[in-house]
This record gives sequence, C-alpha cells and structure tokens, in this order.
Amino acid sequence: MKHLTIIFALLMLGANTHANDNLRISGFGSIVAGQVLDGSGYVADYPNVGAYDDQFDIAQETRMGVQANATINDDLSATMQVMSRANNEYEAEVEWLFVNYAISEDLELQAGKLRVPVYYYSEYMDVGIAYPWVRVPADAYSLDLTSFNGLQLNHRTFFGSTSMTSTLYAGRAHSGATSELMTFLFGENIEREFTGLIGAGVELNNDSTIVKVSFSTADLDETRNAGDFNDGTIEFLDVFFQQNFGPMSLMLEYNDYDPFYQSYFVTGTYTLGHNTYYAMWSKFDLDFEISGVPAEQHDTTSIGVRHNLGPRVAVKMDLSVMNDTGAFAVNKDPNNDGDVTILSTSLDFMF
Repeated sequence: MKHLTIIFALLMLGANTHANDNLRISGFGSIVAGQVLDGSGYVADYPNVGAYDDQFDIAQETRMGVQANATINDDLSATMQVMSRANNEYEAEVEWLFVNYAISEDLELQAGKLRVPVYYYSEYMDVGIAYPWVRVPADAYSLDLTSFNGLQLNHRTFFGSTSMTSTLYAGRAHSGATSELMTFLFGENIEREFTGLIGAGVELNNDSTIVKVSFSTADLDETRNAGDFNDGTIEFLDVFFQQNFGPMSLMLEYNDYDPFYQSYFVTGTYTLGHNTYYAMWSKFDLDFEISGVPAEQHDTTSIGVRHNLGPRVAVKMDLSVMNDTGAFAVNKDPNNDGDVTILSTSLDFMF
C-alpha cells in the first residue's frame, strides 16, 4: 500500500482546491470481481494481464485513478493521471503526464506521455463508469501498446449539429524491461519498442450517430531471450460506428493489426429507467495459421446489465462464454479446448 502515496497526495491537494481555482482533482475507480464457472482460466484484460481462474477473485481488474489538471495561464495547462491496480500490488503508475497548449479555440497541441488514441474507448478503457459493460471486450481491446511519449495535435470543428474531431500524433513507446502481456502469453521475457510511431484519426459525432476511423504505423523492435524476433513495420487500422435509436443503441468496432491479427465486436444496449441491458459478441483472429487454422482464434458472447445507483456510481453484472477455435487453446481447461464461462460483477464510480 506504500505505493499509493502519490494518489493520496493528489487527493489531499484536491481537498484544498477551493483555495486554488487553477488546480482541479478528479478520479475514478472500479471494484471488479470474477470467477470462472467452466474452464480453468480467462484473460479479461490483455494490456494489464488481468486473468481469472476457477476461484472467486477481486484482484485482477480492480483499479483506481486520480487525475490532476492544472491551469498555468489562459493557453497552457498540465495534466497528470496516476493509476493503481490490484493485480500490480497497488503500485502507483503515471499513465498520463502532458502539457496542453491552446493554439486557438479549435486547435490544441499536447506534449508528454499520452494514451495512444487507436480505439474509440482508448482514453476511457480504465474508466468503467464510461461504458455499459463490466469491461471493454477483451478479444478486441488486446493491443499491448497503450501509451506513448510524443506530440498530439487535436482540432475540433462543427458542421451544424455534427462535430468533427481530427487528431495527429507522433512519438515512441517502450514496454520497459519486459512486456507484461507478451511475457505472460509466451512464458519468456519479451521487450518491445515502437519507434517512428505516427497516427491520425477522425471522429464525426452528432446526437444519434458516431463514426471514428484511426490509422497508426510504427517500427517494431521485439527482443526475446533467443534474440530479435519481430522486427519490422506494424500498421493498426480501427473503425468504430455507433447508432442510437432512442433508448437503444448499436455499436460496432473493427481493427486490423498488420501483420498480426484482426479483431472486432458488436454490441446492442437497451436502457430502461436506471438499467441498461446489453448483449455483446467479440472475436479475435490471428493471421498465423497451422494447417489452415489460425494459431489463435476465439470469440466471446456476453450478456449483462448495468444499474445506475446515481450519476457517478453504477453496479454491473456480466456472464460471458468464450469459444476457442484456434490451433492452440489460449486458456487451459479439463477438456483442453480453451472454452470458458465466467461470471463477473463490478462497482464503478467517479469523483
């Protein structure tokens, strides 16, 4: 718990923001519990290696984040976000640390450590209160590259009731001594570095429809115990679509991570009073095949409900069934087929 010092310090600063209007402290968190009902394991959070087994577990996806926003002058501000995760022994980690310069009312430049804006929910993957499900779909949101150091340019304009947000970014990212996800999956120390990272995205948003397209490319240098393994250019394309029909909504997202895999999900929601009911299907297809079958291929069907206890608090329940059809089972189980059924619940909040 000693690693929570930074978070507690930020909260103490937030308690005194009335004395300094230039500093704003906010936060969010999720207490998530799950248990595999059939099978022996399930990876629910690939980037942070949150994996469940057949025992009730509250320490795989439980997390809390605190964000500090400081206004330096009319055009310049700074943001820091610190995360603490139960499956990382509650160690405080800086997720965001950047300055923001308002070039004009519609154009801003950010510099520092930022979240890679490849998915629609990239900035909100950890903010459970921001989406209807217990978690973002693991099959689709599996990229181990989540943050980068560099520059990002954001432009926003309006066409009637439709807003258009355009993003350009460039920088580099490094997994550190080891990539947690790749090391977990392959059982050996793996280091990954992404250099020459550049990307662009465009999002159109009105009252009923959201469309976002993003594209990124980088040079990947992957080092394993035996030496260099994956070296070359990677490309990541993501397409998101959402259509709202009164209390109902439909969401689709597809991504192509060349030369590795494709993944996607589709979900429908229905809101009635304080409850939002959902059904979701997601799939992961690895490009590498063995005897005509992808080495890794699985899909997950989920049903669940979100109940809003207030504007800043929600409780959720989810039942998911994963069907593994790849040449190698991702999860080992008594039947050796990788299929998994998992029950999860969460309490999501923000402050």
